[in-house]
Amino acid sequence: MIRLVRYRITIADDNAGDSDVRAVVIDVLRASSTIVTALSTGVEEVKPVDNESAAELRAAGYVLAGEYRGVKLPGFDIGNSPTELIEYMSHNEVRKLALKTTNFTTLLYKHRIESAYIASSLNLEAVRQKLMEEGTDANLIVVGSRFGMTEDIALAMVLYNGLNDGMKMDRAYLRRCILGCRTARHLTEIGYKRDVEFIADIDRYDVVPVLREGVIR
Repeated sequence: MIRLVRYRITIADDNAGDSDVRAVVIDVLRASSTIVTALSTGVEEVKPVDNESAAELRAAGYVLAGEYRGVKLPGFDIGNSPTELIEYMSHNEVRKLALKTTNFTTLLYKHRIESAYIASSLNLEAVRQKLMEEGTDANLIVVGSRFGMTEDIALAMVLYNGLNDGMKMDRAYLRRCILGCRTARHLTEIGYKRDVEFIADIDRYDVVPVLREGVIR
């Protein structure tokens, strides 16, 4: 764990769900970005799922989004992809989205994170403003993947610099980290270059998703 003064950055460990501070979960490529996009484009709620059956989720009115190691899960409507979601919503109504991912949803369940803000490059300024208004301690939790966590740490550091030191947030640096990291190269190789470019558009949205009682709204 890396602890930094009032705001701290956690590389998801057993203290990630510490209830004494505001948790901010960061998974730039791509879960956080899919969630931010969903709630910015008309989806009312996103439910992170673990072992729930697809049939039960569909019966409850959920559209299914999910991936394993970047690739869309069999039988799901879309992958963990903001651009696929936007395309899907151009032809279908989506009010409730169920999301299952390799790293993000696994982390929430493993560390029992029950309350958190969701941060992405797409809502960086909105999250900064929200935390500044609250004036409380925050735990910036970076998720990462088997390819590393460059993009997630970059966002956490840019956000931390703006919150703790009052520094101008270096969006150009964040964009370079998103476009140049190993995770981005993997996603490009498996056909998700559009997602990488979409997510590198910093501050596209101003929503701050809130996880509470198992649902993100």
